[in-house]
Amino acid sequence: MKKYSIVALLSVFSFGVEQKELEKIQITSTKYRLDELNRNIYSVDSQMIEEKGYSSTEQVLGSLPFITFSNFGLGQNVDLRGQGTSSNVNTQILLNGVGLNMLDSSHGVTPLNSVGVSEIESIEILPGGGAVMYGNGTRGGVVNIITKKRYDKLTINAGAGYSYSNGSGAKADAKIGGKIGEGLYLSIGGNYLYSQGYRDGDIAHLGGVNGNVTWDINSNHSLSLDLGYFRGENTTSPMIRFSEVETPSISDRTKAGNGKIISLQDRINTALQYDYKINDSHKLMFKTFFHNYDLKYKENLQVMDYTYGGWFLKNTKIRQDGSQFIDRKIGFQTRYDWNHQNGLLIVGFDSIYNQGERNLDLGLSWAGKIPAFLFTIQLDYKHLMNAYVNAKKWTNSVYVLEKYDFTPSFSLTGGARYEFAWYGGYRTFKNDMNIDMYWGPVKKKYSLYKDISEMTHNYALELTPRYTFDIGDVYAKYERGFRSPNPDNLTYRNGSGSKNNYVDTNVKSEIYDTFELGSKLFAGEYAMFLLTGFYTLTHDEIYTLGTAHTPGGFKVGNYKLTQRAGVELASEQSFLEGMIGLSQSFSYVDARVLESGVAGIENGSLIPYVSNYKATLGANYRFYKGWNLWITSSFMGSQRDTAQNYIPAYNLTDIGMDFTYKGFSLTFGVRNVADTFYYSFYNKDKSDEMTGYAFLVGEGRSYFIEARYKF
Repeated sequence: MKKYSIVALLSVFSFGVEQKELEKIQITSTKYRLDELNRNIYSVDSQMIEEKGYSSTEQVLGSLPFITFSNFGLGQNVDLRGQGTSSNVNTQILLNGVGLNMLDSSHGVTPLNSVGVSEIESIEILPGGGAVMYGNGTRGGVVNIITKKRYDKLTINAGAGYSYSNGSGAKADAKIGGKIGEGLYLSIGGNYLYSQGYRDGDIAHLGGVNGNVTWDINSNHSLSLDLGYFRGENTTSPMIRFSEVETPSISDRTKAGNGKIISLQDRINTALQYDYKINDSHKLMFKTFFHNYDLKYKENLQVMDYTYGGWFLKNTKIRQDGSQFIDRKIGFQTRYDWNHQNGLLIVGFDSIYNQGERNLDLGLSWAGKIPAFLFTIQLDYKHLMNAYVNAKKWTNSVYVLEKYDFTPSFSLTGGARYEFAWYGGYRTFKNDMNIDMYWGPVKKKYSLYKDISEMTHNYALELTPRYTFDIGDVYAKYERGFRSPNPDNLTYRNGSGSKNNYVDTNVKSEIYDTFELGSKLFAGEYAMFLLTGFYTLTHDEIYTLGTAHTPGGFKVGNYKLTQRAGVELASEQSFLEGMIGLSQSFSYVDARVLESGVAGIENGSLIPYVSNYKATLGANYRFYKGWNLWITSSFMGSQRDTAQNYIPAYNLTDIGMDFTYKGFSLTFGVRNVADTFYYSFYNKDKSDEMTGYAFLVGEGRSYFIEARYKF
């Protein structure tokens, strides 16, 4: 399989069998591949990304097989295998092995676009599991974004691009790296993106710098330091209310919402890693890291119709100015690898201290006349709320994995992980409501306080037999995994009035069992076929009903039983010595609540914001020296919102061309060629007026061009 196939290749790391041709599909050069222990892995390298002219990491991931997005009000979260509203805590996103997922499960959206596209060397996707190796919250899978560290000679890579839809965007990036001394490597880069969004008034300024110093002290010792900083400013408007537009159409795509939102983002990350090669069989790795992400609303105004106490308050002003969300991680990881005569043994220890801070300021104001019996009265309504959470979670884990080769064709992987988590912190809620009417004021002022305190113990198990033969392999896998609660899941606000208070949820950890059967087959170096079937049964899946904005409070608990069942298929073919490349993929998942145990949630209800299928088709034709024509098409299945309203399926097709000559490359094309109408967010649930009952129409046809030079 040639390295320039239209999409990245599905790869397999084979043990004990001579497969020289098959090794060509291993496009990643990372030190510890996710598939080194009998696992399926999907990889995409930087060349594949550059050929498509993507402007954001979110855009890159959205083009890949098996990956969907779940947007339940605050932004897009990567989803694998149908996690839906829990995708932000059950699909782990790593940057060079360090988690980007936020500790705040209800407001935390993984900051994908804080990673610049030009920083990416490769992306590895492990659908379904990885609990023994990667721990908590991997039911959906793991996505690892990797940046390059070593450049053996002076390398400069610079590029610039332009895109146009209803708005326009421009981007530029540069990276320089090389060997500056004996065993000493240095690289530094930067990127900037300016975008006028397709909605009226949308503007984004995103930029970052990153660097790495790697010192190969000698053949046995290596030290590496990663540094990165991202800064973003986004100006947009609220989503469109169904009360404003009852039946959305394509004409609503560019419409601004009623209000204005300016958000500021900052991300700082650093990691220091020491590798010690004791000998050819024994290796040690030590890593320490720090990660800080800060999201703040410089301005956040939404004007909407709001109902309070039976009063219909048209054009209520709702402000969240100054609200801030912070996520900090500091951690230590160590790992020992023993490549012995009959396989591989891995022993590891992780210790991660995570702090999440939520300071949500919410102000509602309205003035006007309302009907009262046969009269109208003047009403002045002002309502200030502050929800503050300072949450801490310290997780310590030890794990062991053994892949044992019984014969050149048969191997068995087994492993276990034990995890202990300590929780601390507190949450508060302050309410200050004033209603002035002609007969006098009505005031409601109170404060709530609740400590966050808990300890959890969990374990994971894995057993994977695998048999290889001349044209491929077949494997079976069992995994027992878990998701321990996030700190904000441990307490909830149980109502309003005199009974309004924070109470303990007594929520349990999620425990799931995944059964998987898969096979990969190869037709020489010309074609690859992958088929995987899986079934995941989850006990005590954690749910949240309502949000911090809900007047009657919110509730956290456990469903009794949920399931995810599905298939994943992928195929790639290469013809005429790589002149023509074809790719296809299809994934289907049935994600539903089998037994809820919760009033108002019916047994058999679909998990919200899960696309029931995704299919991709790709083709490329290298018709002349240096010229390549490509087309990709993604078919996204239907979803349901939190009230089980239907969200229709859609198809997006991109077409483009790239040209390369020596160090120069040029890419141009059209995205969403058919100008398809679809929703990037849809929630017709009226139970939470502030975050529900709104929609966004997805971006229409757009054009892009990008030039790049490497020397």
